[in-house]
Amino acid sequence: MSTGVADAVDLGWKIDAMLRGWGGEGLLDSYEAERRPVAALMAAESARNFRVLVNVPAPEHILDPGPEGDLCRERVGQHMLAAGRDDWDCLGLQLGYYYDGSPLCVSDGTPAPQINVQNYTQTSRPGSRAPHMWLPDGTSTLDLFGRGYVLLRFDPQVSVGDWQYWAREKGMPLSVVDIGQPEIARIYERSLVMVRPDGFVAWRGDVTPANAQALLDIMRGAGKSGVQ
Repeated sequence: MSTGVADAVDLGWKIDAMLRGWGGEGLLDSYEAERRPVAALMAAESARNFRVLVNVPAPEHILDPGPEGDLCRERVGQHMLAAGRDDWDCLGLQLGYYYDGSPLCVSDGTPAPQINVQNYTQTSRPGSRAPHMWLPDGTSTLDLFGRGYVLLRFDPQVSVGDWQYWAREKGMPLSVVDIGQPEIARIYERSLVMVRPDGFVAWRGDVTPANAQALLDIMRGAGKSGVQ
């Protein structure tokens, strides 16, 4: 069910972009490219959890009274506690998946992180969920996302004029948000981080590249993802 909700979020902003006229011809095709691997990952993990849970060691005395039944119940209970951990304590799986190889995200060459089912480690690597950090007004960085593309700028000296110009030319909704908190900058790792409407990172870098136009085309599904 959670995967289905995330599917709808992914597809929803892309349909909106097409209806508003700024989505490229490949934008809707990116839905399957991004979400199918995630669905396969979740299904495989669920199947693994089921196999572990039902593989209960010697449960035939679980209803028996007395010491033998007590021992069986203890053994089965310990098995269920251990086997069910990944099923119920899986924040790393729920939030830590990433869209590696997405046609809408521009790789920066950093290695893909290892998904830990239980533990979620935030990263601004392209294709990953943009990190949550508290802002001075008590809101989260996550509250900045959802109404278009957001370019987070952690160094006010870095020019973002090319991004803004080409976004206007293409009709893309793009807002620039300056964040001056060093602790947030450390988590986001780069001076500039471009976040999609669904809260996933599309690009990051320390300067606005000369090919900002081509990069925006990638992000709206109208360019080649091989552009760096």
